[in-house]
Amino acid sequence: MSVPLFGLIVFPLCFLLWLRPARMLEVLLLAGAFPAAAALVLGGGGVQPVLVPTLGFISYAMLQRMLGARYPGDRAARALYMPFVLTAAWAVLGSVILPRVFMNSVLVWPQRNDSTAQQVLLAPSFGNITQDIYLMVNVMLTVLAAGFLTRADIRIDRLYRAYLFSGWVVCILCFWQLAHRLAGVPFPSAFLYSNPGWVIFDGQMAGSVPRINGSFTEPSACGAYLSGILYSTIWAGLQGYRLRMLRALIPVAAVALLTTTSTTGFATMAVGFLILPAAALATGSIRLFGRVGRFLAIGAAIAGFGSLVLITIEPRLLPAMELVFQSTADKQDSESYQERSMADRDALAVVPQTFGLGSGWGSNRASSLIPSLLSTIGVVGVAGMLIFDVRLVRSAMQARRLVPICPERLMIDGGLAALAGRMVAAIMSGPTIGFPDFYLMMAMVIAAVARIRVWAAENRWPYETQGRPDIPSTPVWPHVPGPVALSQMVGSSVA
Repeated sequence: MSVPLFGLIVFPLCFLLWLRPARMLEVLLLAGAFPAAAALVLGGGGVQPVLVPTLGFISYAMLQRMLGARYPGDRAARALYMPFVLTAAWAVLGSVILPRVFMNSVLVWPQRNDSTAQQVLLAPSFGNITQDIYLMVNVMLTVLAAGFLTRADIRIDRLYRAYLFSGWVVCILCFWQLAHRLAGVPFPSAFLYSNPGWVIFDGQMAGSVPRINGSFTEPSACGAYLSGILYSTIWAGLQGYRLRMLRALIPVAAVALLTTTSTTGFATMAVGFLILPAAALATGSIRLFGRVGRFLAIGAAIAGFGSLVLITIEPRLLPAMELVFQSTADKQDSESYQERSMADRDALAVVPQTFGLGSGWGSNRASSLIPSLLSTIGVVGVAGMLIFDVRLVRSAMQARRLVPICPERLMIDGGLAALAGRMVAAIMSGPTIGFPDFYLMMAMVIAAVARIRVWAAENRWPYETQGRPDIPSTPVWPHVPGPVALSQMVGSSVA
């Protein structure tokens, strides 16, 4: 056992912040941007840094619950996350029962197929146990954080700011690595890639163009993370929110995404641009729909003009750009794409063989999210997840219409968009979503909706207003240290 440099930072930090759990959640969001690092090395594997603040917060919140702590939005939050908890309970139960019911009758791809490189007969395995542990940790984080964040003295906008800050960190690391690959600038690879349990793809090339993975294990993982950042910042920016770090992050994250040359990232953003007008129409705001049209037109003009300038300055960029575009367009003909498609087809074949019940959570690993879920938790589990997703989105949209601009509404708009970006990327090329920062974001949205529901039930608005009545400027909740200028936090015009 050894403690890498990253562990020497995150362990003392979480220890110092244990009595300040809201700050520890901010650390969790930042640590989620470093999945290739290790806070603790155990044998041939490593503990991801994000698990340290996750377990630290869970220990604090559980102790508070055992001591009788209750929060204002507990009941409202429980109504929102209960379908997710029941679906997770089905997954854990199925991981115990289903591999034994269908033992030796179904072929599956194991969680770790490095030694076999082929399908194996279904049987109970250590993968069921490890995936159950990860799932239970994420469920506990969601449940405990959703209730805790309804506390009256919690400024939920701080967590969203921490998420934006993590996006800036990833972008800076991408540009730093690009300078390292092109000009030999020193780059802290040993610090960022200290987890021996992962294979790090930090030297890939797309022809003469280096592929950038930043602080992630591979370019596609980095592209998926940046897609969530872009979904969130673009949607919040179009809604009219004005945060210091928000709008400037949009072009920076877009350029960082380009450096990854990730097909997953490009495809995710293409889907996002296609659904953006539909999402604007769903809000019923003509002004927002007009902003979306102007954004797409201005974005296309800037991209075209910028490309023309770059090609004029450096003509050698044109062949490189053509090569990247061609490799993305021809992705279906690549060997890796064929292997992933085969894994997805094999996963879907498991569904009828198990009568729609699945092979059990952790028994099969596909290449993308939907085949992976169908082959493990079955039709029942996927239906449960869809019920949870639909209820959460509907409740969030209803809640945001009840209040004027406020941190909770910002959290709903920015948080749902971030979740959508990560989900679309996982549907493209992710077998599962096991990142604690994703589930914390989900808890943040649930807490924001629960807070608004509590206000509506009590027929009160917990912010005093100064000037225009739709701009909350001073919270009147107790235990908030000093006035908070929310009008500086978000814009004055929200669709």
